[in-house]
Amino acid sequence: MKATGFDRIAPGLYRRGGLIYARVRDNGKRTWRGTGTNDLTTARKLLKKWREEQVLQAHGIETAEAALNRNRLTVGKVLDAYIAAGCPTKKMRPKSPNTVQNELNALNPVRRYFGERAAVTLKLADCDKYRDWRDGGGYVVTLTRKDGEQVKRHTRGGDRGVDLELTYLSNAFNLAVRRGELKANPLTGRTDYTVAEDVRHCREVAPTPEGLAKITGWLRDRRETGVADLVAFLAYSGLRIGEALPLTWATVNLGEGLVNVKREKRGCNPWVAITLELETLLCGMQTRATSELLFPSPFDPSKPRDVSAVRHRLAAVCRELKLPHVTPHGLRSYFVTQARQSGLTDAEIAMLIGDKTGPAIIATTYGDLRDDHLLAQARRVRHTVAPSGKAVSGIPENIPACPQDSPRTHTSPMVSKAA
Repeated sequence: MKATGFDRIAPGLYRRGGLIYARVRDNGKRTWRGTGTNDLTTARKLLKKWREEQVLQAHGIETAEAALNRNRLTVGKVLDAYIAAGCPTKKMRPKSPNTVQNELNALNPVRRYFGERAAVTLKLADCDKYRDWRDGGGYVVTLTRKDGEQVKRHTRGGDRGVDLELTYLSNAFNLAVRRGELKANPLTGRTDYTVAEDVRHCREVAPTPEGLAKITGWLRDRRETGVADLVAFLAYSGLRIGEALPLTWATVNLGEGLVNVKREKRGCNPWVAITLELETLLCGMQTRATSELLFPSPFDPSKPRDVSAVRHRLAAVCRELKLPHVTPHGLRSYFVTQARQSGLTDAEIAMLIGDKTGPAIIATTYGDLRDDHLLAQARRVRHTVAPSGKAVSGIPENIPACPQDSPRTHTSPMVSKAA
């Protein structure tokens, strides 16, 4: 062994440069492991301990050192490893940049509350305490105003926000379990605080055709043409706002009647059909275009509009016009509703909006039929049948007709609501 610079001093132990090294097998390969000492007695104890740990690992038994490291693992370190891995899915697949950014933002209050806690000590009761802390405004953020002044603000997550934050924490624990750093996810079995019937779906924040016309008209009257164009474009295309804002004029093909888009959430169907209303809108936008972007920022034409600013303007318009609250995603639901009332099937609509979930999500999430459409469809129903087996188109002969001089006093609730 002198050829390699190691002098054998005992079975499995060698000295070089004033330190003792052990000759061991690691994963079936012979290698050197430094003992960090020049004392033969200490080196023998270390070698014995190494071999005992190898035997325990070979039989699937956890070593005392591994158990100690697991007990020392804090929630903050679990989150650091999860973030360093890119916040992967359970199947170790990457998520979209927007989803990752949302998770990073949601994990900030989680780190503030749980960061120094040992991960193995967390219990389901700690989730209830975390919820109370968030609802009580325990998480304080520092905001910077336009004038540079920094202000502190207490924030509240709400049940839906708390559920998302704890879900992301559970995702981090799952990764730690997968890597062998934890034996089990301490949040397994946690139930959501959010009640399904209390969740406001996008169909509940969608305008009516009359409401959409009032919103766009109000914006154009005040020379907020860019926001009005975006609102109309979302309603006519069914795109998410994150899919619409990056679009450039190079993606618009009026000749083929298509707009090429990049779908979010691994969506399908990378194009939007240009309908008559959408074509009219795009032609008008072309005459006012000042950038290669369809919806450039008013402050920097090379960048798209800010999502938050659009949401705030849309909310302000609804308050001014005394309309129900409308959101950008509600405009996607508006497109779905118009498509359903135009006779398209849920499967066709799902393809048009690029949702891989299929017709199920149209019926459960986006799907809606307005009262005026339902009333018109109900009036098509015939309750009597002629002797030939065909539905009677009018009132049966044995039922007297209402006198023409006596007006109908009964009004359908849907008629009143529609009016």
